[in-house]
Amino acid sequence: MLLHSMRAWVLVVPAVGAIVKDLEENLGGPTEADCSDPVNDIVRENCKKGSPATEWDINAAGSSSIQGFATQSSYVIGEQVLFKVKTASRKYRFDIYRLGWYNASGARHVATLRPSAALPQEQPECYKDDLTLLVDCGNWAVSAAWLVPTDIVPGIFFARLVMEDPPEFWRTDASEIMPSPKFANRNWNYSRMPPCGPEQCPALVHAYGAQRHLSGDMMSNALKEPHASHVYFVIRQDVRRTDVLLQTIDTTWRAYNNYAAPSTYGVLPLPRHKFNLSDAWQSRRAYKVSYNAPLLTRDTRAVNTLFNAEMPALRWLERHGYDIQYWTGADAHARGEEIPRRARVYVSVGHDEYWSGEQRRHVEAARDAGVHLHFWSGNEVYWKVRWESSPVNGEPMRTMVVYKESQESFKIDPEPKLWTGTFRDSKGFNPEGANPENSLTGTIFTVNAWRHDALEIPGAYAKLRVWRHTDVTLLKLTQKAVLLKGLLGHEWDEDLDNGFRPEGLIRLSETHVDNVQAIVDHGACFDSGSATHHLTLYKAKSGALVFGAGTVQWAWGLDNFHDSVTGMNNMWESEYNTRIGVDPSGPDSVVQQATLNLFADMGVQAPILGAGMVRPSASTDNEAPAISSVSMMASSGPRKHFVVRATDSAGEVAAVEWSSDGRRWHPMKRQLREPDQWSMETPMPAYQQGELELWFRAVDDSLNIGKEYRSFECPGEEATSKHFSTQLMEKRSCETGDLGKLASGKQLDNVSGKPDSMKGSGRGSLGPGLPHRRDPRTDRDRAMAVPAGAGSHRREYQHYYGESTDMVSEEYWSSDGAWGAGAWREWEHEAAGLEEGGWAPPPAPASSFGDLERRIDTMSQEFTDNLRRISEKDNEKFDLIFSILQQLQNRQAQLEETVRVLQTQACQGDLRIWYEGLV
Repeated sequence: MLLHSMRAWVLVVPAVGAIVKDLEENLGGPTEADCSDPVNDIVRENCKKGSPATEWDINAAGSSSIQGFATQSSYVIGEQVLFKVKTASRKYRFDIYRLGWYNASGARHVATLRPSAALPQEQPECYKDDLTLLVDCGNWAVSAAWLVPTDIVPGIFFARLVMEDPPEFWRTDASEIMPSPKFANRNWNYSRMPPCGPEQCPALVHAYGAQRHLSGDMMSNALKEPHASHVYFVIRQDVRRTDVLLQTIDTTWRAYNNYAAPSTYGVLPLPRHKFNLSDAWQSRRAYKVSYNAPLLTRDTRAVNTLFNAEMPALRWLERHGYDIQYWTGADAHARGEEIPRRARVYVSVGHDEYWSGEQRRHVEAARDAGVHLHFWSGNEVYWKVRWESSPVNGEPMRTMVVYKESQESFKIDPEPKLWTGTFRDSKGFNPEGANPENSLTGTIFTVNAWRHDALEIPGAYAKLRVWRHTDVTLLKLTQKAVLLKGLLGHEWDEDLDNGFRPEGLIRLSETHVDNVQAIVDHGACFDSGSATHHLTLYKAKSGALVFGAGTVQWAWGLDNFHDSVTGMNNMWESEYNTRIGVDPSGPDSVVQQATLNLFADMGVQAPILGAGMVRPSASTDNEAPAISSVSMMASSGPRKHFVVRATDSAGEVAAVEWSSDGRRWHPMKRQLREPDQWSMETPMPAYQQGELELWFRAVDDSLNIGKEYRSFECPGEEATSKHFSTQLMEKRSCETGDLGKLASGKQLDNVSGKPDSMKGSGRGSLGPGLPHRRDPRTDRDRAMAVPAGAGSHRREYQHYYGESTDMVSEEYWSSDGAWGAGAWREWEHEAAGLEEGGWAPPPAPASSFGDLERRIDTMSQEFTDNLRRISEKDNEKFDLIFSILQQLQNRQAQLEETVRVLQTQACQGDLRIWYEGLV
């Protein structure tokens, strides 16, 4: 780690970071004592002897003379792994390896098998679709089968297909790359040795490497058997719940694959594979990719394959003995509802770019069920995909579909109700509506490849508990820690306040970079720009913690054994060779300890500690922070500048949020020189006229959210601050200085109708006595149950969001003139269309206020589904809603019976149901 002061760079060694290293580095991992009594299967497995990378690695995507795939992406113990291989070889074998720590070796040889098919085996031409550029080799015959042993430890595996009768190649690692024309002698056949070796050119004593090459010493880590390729698959653990579940990025591997076709980016396969694509196939991107095809992604984009981020992540996790299991992105789609019973922490790692809608909903449901999430990924949850069966053999989920409609001006996916563009895209022809990824991960992709940036931690962040047990805590306010180069790369995210940012999210670092390739739309256009990266953390309502690294290469800080160690595209690094290697500047002890700390706060401890690591304790801080002061600074024009101070007695204030309505919250900016100060400028020019009213609250580094404070300003007065809580909502009138004029409420037990305008404070009923409230800005519905005898009071204010200003009215009930006696229940829906559907509340009457609240939620759920795709600015759809709901009311006797029961209870003095419709 580097420390940067305002005047000079200061190098800190050796305890902080990995700049200075011992020649005999302590690798950590299981000790003899750990292996004598292993605490779990992962520790036991990693006590076994591994195999060197010169034995199990391959050059890029391997030899073009032997390629294959497995018929499933994952298997369980007892199943057969079926391999399909295309090669002219008359003698080859399958070496099966499991990836792990294995005393830094990275893999262990677990089995060897021979082909079951007669050799040489002829395979038919793959199925090809000229419309979508899909290539499906599912029509190949099976070449071999491996029965997964009952004693195998589940994990990530690969079969190394090794040719034992290889063709002659003179280049190191059997490189098939022809030299660049700018260096080549066009009259020489470069499949043969260069003409000027020591025998042909005796006057050249060293012959510029020829002697070393002939002696076999050209590259010290050359592959032992280079004529080989890999087939990747996962062995799942379906029996018990573990601490960690790591998901591979197999969907990304496939999206960048270009076996016999362009990738989904239009990138063509290398000439060495001799696919001879037609002009029509070379001019556009593929819309569909098959899992029934060999994987060539490492040829051109090693950063999007297993050995870039997944490899260092799994090595670090297994080195520390975490009880871990693995599965694929395809598994997350097909069986993602199992996540809560499978693991306590779910880990996304690397360039986890391609997700299906079902996969995302499964992970969100797991979070909402209390499963903690680690996003050690960047550009994550970006492209939305869907799955189809193989057109060759009908096997389900072998075809991944992504039309990338965000790069089009009209819908091109033939499925009219499905979207295969970016999740964030709000185009009018997106039938599913915008759902940006940061609502799940906390961060959102903005910075495109190719980046190799360091991550910075200014001194103002140094006291946050995530950095405990690191030397970051020693930083002064005038300093910043500079972590591993490449930790922010090759693409990364930002924390943006786009209306989908999770409430209570805190920032853990801050790195500003100029002249990046920044996104400027929903997924098609980029331009030079500036961007600021933050590590983020938030707590879901379930209590689950969600960590967002917001970078593809967070795992580079955990372990230094991976592809692209120079931070360059592998084709730029060496066009002749792509191999896994050791990053001499990594890993980063601050990243390692911080990750241990995060796991500890999620209730998961590492059985084994790496060298120099400290076992952290989980947070016991339940005391929320508080706002101590709010000041409005002098400013000209319509914008107003606020500075807020906050304190926390048991921890550190990590964030301050502001709101214009007490419901939707926005982040304030941390002052790096004054860590207890937070500032913001209101993006609400309408506020310069009349009364200004804002809410503030603080969040500490244990994710405790403090009470909300309300600040208001009348024209000509200085801003003041008043305590604001959910139980006491004071209303002040600028004209009188007293409580505002109270407007009488209207009981709407049997009133139907719709507002006069799509905006404003219109009132109406979507059903007899139905308790409902819709906020067009936050897209939330609210229901309120009101105790008998309550009166109604009303306040209005303007809300500015984006480029629109809406007048909003709210109702608060009380029998004595105090505000806030009503109890709100809240749920959300998307706003992008409408589907018809039934609306059947439960038949049993409510017996108590709590029962009624639960009953209201149940009644409203299907109503929410009906409104899922409504556009708030589309009056025709709004009319359609009322038409459909009126029909539903007429034909649903069960609903009428429920309303009758509620009205009876109201007449008996139990309660009254009030309705306020905001559209």
